Amino acid sequence: MPTFNDFVSTLKSDLLDFAKENLAEYKDELLKDGTLFIEKAKSDLERWTEGLASGALSKEDFEFLLKGKKDLAQMEALKQLGLSKIRITKITNSVIDVVVGSAVKTFL
Repeated sequence: MPTFNDFVSTLKSDLLDFAKENLAEYKDELLKDGTLFIEKAKSDLERWTEGLASGALSKEDFEFLLKGKKDLAQMEALKQLGLSKIRITKITNSVIDVVVGSAVKTFL
C-alpha cells in the first residue's frame, strides 16, 4: 500500500514535470511555492490521502477539500517576479490539479 511519502515523491516529480512543460522560465519559483504549499497543508494532506486510499473520500471530495486550502498556496516567489494576479490564480489552480492527479496516481 502506498504511503504519504510515496505521494509526496510523486507530487514533487509531477510538479517538476508541470513546471518544465508549462512554466520553464519560472520552474524554480513554482517548485519553491509548491513545496511550501505541501508543507503548510501537510497534516490535512496526510488525512485526506488516507481517506482517498481507504475509499472514505472520492477524488471529487479530495479535490473539494484541497481547493479549500487554496489560500495556503500564496505563490510568493511567483508574485515577486511581478506576474499578474490572474496568471498566478491560473497557476495555483493548475498546481491544485497536479496535487489531485498525484494523489489519484498514488492511491487509486
